[in-house]
Amino acid sequence: MAQATPTTNRSGRIAAAILLAIAIGLGAAATQIDYAFSSDPLGPKAVPLILSGLLALFALYYWFRPGGAEAFPQGPLLLRSFVFIATCFVAVALLDLVGFLPAMTVLIGVTAYLFGATPQGAAVIGVVQAAFWFACFKYALGTYLPMGTLFSGG
Repeated sequence: MAQATPTTNRSGRIAAAILLAIAIGLGAAATQIDYAFSSDPLGPKAVPLILSGLLALFALYYWFRPGGAEAFPQGPLLLRSFVFIATCFVAVALLDLVGFLPAMTVLIGVTAYLFGATPQGAAVIGVVQAAFWFACFKYALGTYLPMGTLFSGG
């Protein structure tokens, strides 16, 4: 384990504070879930509340026991990091408009490309994984996935 220094402690605590803020936001959003009936005895609030609680616990642990920190990315790695984050935001923003399959195909394909896949390989990986996750969520778990309004006329 890397030796903690004032710099690694500060960066670890910044990360912990961000994670704690996300946990609080997730927990607050989960309390706003309103449902009339659910066959699940816990209801739809349970999973996000459990996840927010676990994330808050891990954030607090990380606050008090920050580990060694890597150097902040620079150059091409920093650019790839920003491209990945931007692609995540774009995919989520377009989910309702274009649907799960196209949004996830782009997200997974760009991610594969950023990790070194060829453009053709990234495209294949994006299509195959998006279809796989669609089948898992839609058919194995019975989860609703947006089909997109852009091409459905609605």
